[in-house]
Order: sequence, then structure tokens, then C-alpha cells
Amino acid sequence: MKFGLNIGPVPGPELAEVGARAEELGFDALYCGEHIAVPKHLKTPYPGKVGYNYKSIQMECYVALGALAAVTNRVRLGTGITILPIRHPLQTARAITTIDNISGGRFDLVVGVGSIRDEYEAMGVNFKTRGAMLDEWLDIFDKLWTQDEIEHNGRFMQFETIGFEPKPVQKPGPPLWTGSRTDLGLERAARRAHGWYGAVYNADGVREVKAMVAPYLTKYDRDPASFHYSLIHASGEAILPTEAEIREYEAEGVERLILSPFKRLNTPETEVMAKLERCAEGLRAFLRG
Repeated sequence: MKFGLNIGPVPGPELAEVGARAEELGFDALYCGEHIAVPKHLKTPYPGKVGYNYKSIQMECYVALGALAAVTNRVRLGTGITILPIRHPLQTARAITTIDNISGGRFDLVVGVGSIRDEYEAMGVNFKTRGAMLDEWLDIFDKLWTQDEIEHNGRFMQFETIGFEPKPVQKPGPPLWTGSRTDLGLERAARRAHGWYGAVYNADGVREVKAMVAPYLTKYDRDPASFHYSLIHASGEAILPTEAEIREYEAEGVERLILSPFKRLNTPETEVMAKLERCAEGLRAFLRG
């Protein structure tokens, strides 16, 4: 099993150093999620155990991953998760291909629809159509990655023939991961994604997701062995898995376990590197194989 690192809460001045050191220590991937505009007063509270609020540390994920691409050579670089429906697809596609080219093809696109209705309102996007918008934005990406002359006439966006260069280094495009636990989201994952990316606290959470996605894999004639799992352990909380928990995850076929040693709310810059080193020390036997 491989190990990734959630670097979303890392302060900007420490980002490059943390990314380069994580690669040296043996981590396999770096992930940066996003919320663009979380209102101070939420009418719809965040459903996770550790919620986002308007003061949460939040770097712009594509800018941060581009910076990490320039200081690393091996690690995968992934959004985790990008809320695609609140973004303009053409502008976002440029960011994706830029990172993929700078990194030499090390980018993973992890997408979701988000759950904070208030954020959609702040961004001026219809929360009720977010699933349909996500599907259409992914259709646009497929065209941009593979066609020389692209036009689109969809429900939410229309444009006449454009070009799009450079194409991604990875063919036909960066691996797509989805992060929703809803029936519609899991069906989308089975229909078009490389795998599922999401937060769990133990192997029971893995088994639950696998049981939910299984009928959709059958529906779309997907071999379960071709569907992958990258899972965040205790997202948003500085809780490292025990050796027994790691073995359980591994037994359930988890490909990559992502750790979150940095708290979502204001980890002091002086503590960031120390937290990374302690995290790696606890995983040393696993990181070095």
C-alpha cells in the first residue's frame, strides 16, 4: 500500500519545503482540496465530523499543486477534492493541463459536487443542478483532452470551435477519481472514474463504500479489480492510523492511504515540519517497504 499526504492546511510559506520533504521521506502522493467561498454564517452546516468554516486555512488547490510540481520529481499530485460545478470548465482545464505538463504527467483529478449549499449561493451557481453540471464539465474535459477542434452545445455551456493545447501528458487524460458517497455519485464513479477517493475512519468504512459501489460496477460491466480506492484516514483530524488499522486497510484492497497530520484550522508554521516528521516516523517501516 502507498501513502499520501493531505497538504491542504499547510501554510503557504511552508508548502514547497513540506512537499519536497514529504517526497524525500517516501510519501507517494500530495493532495490539496478546496472550498472557494465558505460563508461565515452557514444555513447548511458541513456534514463531516470536522467542518469547514470561513476561517479555515484554504490554499487555491491548482496554484498550490503547480508550485509542488516545480519542487518534486516523483510524487503524484492530486486535487482532493475539487468542487468542479462551481468552477468554469475551460479555465479549470487550463490549470489541469498546466500542472500535468509541468509535473511530467503526475496529476490526478479528484472531483466532487460539494455539500455546502451556501457556498454555491456565494458563487452564484445553482446547487440543485450540481450533479448534472459535473457530468457536463467532465464531458467537456474529455473533448479538450482528445480532440483537435472542440465545440460544445450542452445544457449549461455552449461554445463554437476552439483549440486546446497543450494536451495532458497522460493519455487520454489525467486519471479521474470521484468522491461522492451518494447513490448517484457512486454510479458516476463506476461509470467513468478510475476509482473512489474519500474519507474513512476505519476498514468498516471501506467495506461500506465497496458494498455500495459493487452493484454499479456490475451494471457498467466493470471488473472490481480495475476500480481503485484512495482513502483519507480521519480527514481534518490529526489522527494517525495504527499498524493494525493499516493492515486492515491493506487487506480491503486500499491502494493508497492519505494521512492528515495537519489540523484544518491554523496549524502554526513552526509546527508543520515537526508534524510531518512525526507522521513519517510512525510510518517508517511502511514508507520504506
